[in-house]
Amino acid sequence: MRVPVEMKDLSVQDVVKLVGDIPTFPAVVTVLLRLLKNPESSLEDMASAISGDPGLCAFVLRLANSPLYRPGFSSPTTLSISKAVHWLGRKVLETAVLSYALRSMIRTSSLAEKLVWEHAVACGVTTSEVVRHMGSKNVETAYVCGLLHDVGKTIMCLRFRQRMHQILEAQYNNPPEEPPGASSVDVEKELLGVDHAQVGTVCLNVWQCGEEAAVACAYHHRPKDVQGRSVWPAVVRLSDLLCHKLEFGPIRRPHMDMCPILKALRLDAQAMNAFLSRLRKRIQDTLFLFS
Repeated sequence: MRVPVEMKDLSVQDVVKLVGDIPTFPAVVTVLLRLLKNPESSLEDMASAISGDPGLCAFVLRLANSPLYRPGFSSPTTLSISKAVHWLGRKVLETAVLSYALRSMIRTSSLAEKLVWEHAVACGVTTSEVVRHMGSKNVETAYVCGLLHDVGKTIMCLRFRQRMHQILEAQYNNPPEEPPGASSVDVEKELLGVDHAQVGTVCLNVWQCGEEAAVACAYHHRPKDVQGRSVWPAVVRLSDLLCHKLEFGPIRRPHMDMCPILKALRLDAQAMNAFLSRLRKRIQDTLFLFS
């Protein structure tokens, strides 16, 4: 059943008026996403498209040679793009392409934006690990939902650079508490008239990144609004909090109470510590792939 994405008090047109035209993905990403959605397209078609972009070529080869995707291989193997694409498969390739697209929008000179990027990757990894722990096979879908849940912050950094940097710096120095303090969406709405969940939802629909990602983005700060209709906002919100606990991104809460998360994941304190240790290592390894 399709889950309606409510913009609350703003329409799509309102959001576009506030943030301007939605930026486009690099041409190669647009082509690849179209190929990935077409069941009749071949991996050879995708390899050919990737071969035209040196940066994406390097990233795909690095992924395919990484121990994260080649467990049991102690040293890199020289692969052609065609072999790398076959090794990774369509689902992993989609996560790679979207990661590459999001990374291309980040100003590398901005610490605030680097923290947003760090959190996006961390939440992608965390969401996939959470659903794997829960026994689900939708690991790649989970990664995409986690990776893109805060994409609105990236777009707002492009459109409202100075004010968004001030908001992110304030969050870094004084992490918001929910409850009783104002959440990040409350602060953005008050200062900019729009929040990152609203902006991100419009972008994901324009980019046709899938209903799951759009719903997770729209509702990750209010997952109870779609309880029983979609699990993704709640899973992403849980992953969001785990990333705050592990201090990946602009909001860092190392002393956060873990009791609600322990209950949600059905883990005791010792098992949670082991889970967090494994999770931190996987996030760091994944971030290294982009370094």
